[in-house]
Amino acid sequence: MSPSRKNWTGPCPGGCDFADKPSSPAYASSVFWRGDCHANILPVEALPVGFVGDADAFDLLGIPHPVTVLRSLDGEHVLICDGPRSLRLDVVAGSLLSGPVRLSYCLSGFAGVEAKVMTLRRLLALERLGRLPSALFPPERKARRWGMVLRAHDGMRAGASQREIAIGLFGEEHVRADWEAGYLRTRIQRLIQTAERMIGGGYRVLLQ
Repeated sequence: MSPSRKNWTGPCPGGCDFADKPSSPAYASSVFWRGDCHANILPVEALPVGFVGDADAFDLLGIPHPVTVLRSLDGEHVLICDGPRSLRLDVVAGSLLSGPVRLSYCLSGFAGVEAKVMTLRRLLALERLGRLPSALFPPERKARRWGMVLRAHDGMRAGASQREIAIGLFGEEHVRADWEAGYLRTRIQRLIQTAERMIGGGYRVLLQ
């Protein structure tokens, strides 16, 4: 699959840049987080292959999933996606756009290296299997709560009351039975507070 290419001239204040138009649906957008925000980004150097047929050669044209390359002043940022699964490479030297290359992985130290090693494992599996295996992308345990946080925030922005938000999340029967006890009201308030913290920059914690 031929990779799509984008140019980027500077960082965005939110810690990421989008390679798609603002009108594109969120689920289909290519999001490029900066390396200081996202621990899973694997830095690599693209070196010349030793010879034709080199078993260690890596070629973007051989990737079966959509590939987007964002070019900036500090190198190439490569996003390989398969629906909800993706991996990110930052090319700090050389280019993946010039054909097959030999990858040199830039890993050092202890802090944050485990996340980068996981990306390397996913890349090795992609090269070996021709796909991103779901086994290396375990479900996020807090995904359900994050979904509730987003829905609570959307309801608040739309002008819904806390009770109306609770009905949307838990159903009218449940709210009718438990609302006066105060538990659901407190839960909705905490969801809204969490949403406000996330919007204020707390979302970056999720990337670590």
